Amino acid sequence: MPEQIGLPHPELISDEIHEVISYRPHWIVRRGNIFFFLVIAFLLFFTWLIKYTDIIRGSAKILSINPPKLVSSKVEGKILKLFVINEQLVSKGQHLGYLESTTDYNETIKLQKWIEQIITTTQNKTCNVLIEKPLPALYNLGELQTNYQLFQNEWEEARQTLKNGYYGKKRNALQKDLQYLASIKNNTYQQHNLVEQDRQLQKREFDAYDSLAKDKVIAPLELNQYKSKLIARDQILKQIDVEVINANVNRHIKEKELLDLQKTITDQRQKFLSGLLDLKSEIEKWIQQYVLIASEDGKLLFVSSLKENELIGAGQGLFYVQPNQTEFYAELTVGQNGLGKIKTGQPVMLKLESYPSNEFGYIKGNVNYISNIPSRRDSFLIQVHLPKGLQTNYNNVILFRNNLSAKAEIITDDRKLFDRLVAQLKQNWDR
Repeated sequence: MPEQIGLPHPELISDEIHEVISYRPHWIVRRGNIFFFLVIAFLLFFTWLIKYTDIIRGSAKILSINPPKLVSSKVEGKILKLFVINEQLVSKGQHLGYLESTTDYNETIKLQKWIEQIITTTQNKTCNVLIEKPLPALYNLGELQTNYQLFQNEWEEARQTLKNGYYGKKRNALQKDLQYLASIKNNTYQQHNLVEQDRQLQKREFDAYDSLAKDKVIAPLELNQYKSKLIARDQILKQIDVEVINANVNRHIKEKELLDLQKTITDQRQKFLSGLLDLKSEIEKWIQQYVLIASEDGKLLFVSSLKENELIGAGQGLFYVQPNQTEFYAELTVGQNGLGKIKTGQPVMLKLESYPSNEFGYIKGNVNYISNIPSRRDSFLIQVHLPKGLQTNYNNVILFRNNLSAKAEIITDDRKLFDRLVAQLKQNWDR
């Protein structure tokens, strides 16, 4: 029987060889290739998920088409009164408060309102307001008191001139004189017509007797009597003509007096309006200096905590008025490095220096304009549209301030890491 070929007998195997044969390797050795390929697949999967962006950085400033307006004090002094609170909606021209002055605010505003009423009515050629709304008696106008006293004298003179005063009565008297002269002239014309008719009768009678005298029916002496009557009628007509001329002269004199009076009234009215406007101008100057006024419709924002009787300096900013309709945008400058990659519509991240992005987030925008001409520093201007205004990705709304600077990041390419890896491998393969 042939000998079986196989493993050697156990008694012929040494202990060392038996230990090697019976040793079971670690699982990482037995399945290492599978684990290696799983790791590679896992890494490739993450390269598919992770995006690797191309970014061009630059410095930017946040601007506004209708930026918030700063309300500042014109003079140094105490805030005597505040009419508003923080974040209150205000309208353009609204008084926000006033500063300490020798002039009483309430009396000044009362006088200003009275002036506006007078200007409105006098522009309509109506003078009844001079009687219906007399000048208010004010005694605490401080630096405006002298201007007020001067205008008060012009006011009293205007009342006498423009409404039921001396000039008004004189004008009525002259108008009545003209009516009387017109009546006298009318009566004179009627008298002239009657005398003219009487003369025509006398003329006919004289012509008849003149014919008889030529025929020597009557004596010439008797004809002279009729001729004398005719001459008398002619004299009366001449006297009546003189009376008409005198009436016209008197009427002309009265009309001239009336014109002079009207000119005096017009001059006085103009003088009154000039004094009124001068006083209005002085009041507006005082208001501009001592009263804090909203320059825009919108929300009022306090620059700092303010309270009444607080001392402030000249030119100190007190409020911001943020308009209701405000459009924000950003302007950034970039160098020539990578400029060709920038195109309109590309996303931009703006990280404000005053508001850390890890706490407040960043503002999203899009490129909407690229300058073709470089600046003096060989940089290019890029304008960025902010579709959500100053709202960050953390839904925080940033308060706009002038010269608000930021660091801009323009995302020119937002491909995945896997695509970049494949593209790099393809590029190396093509070589």
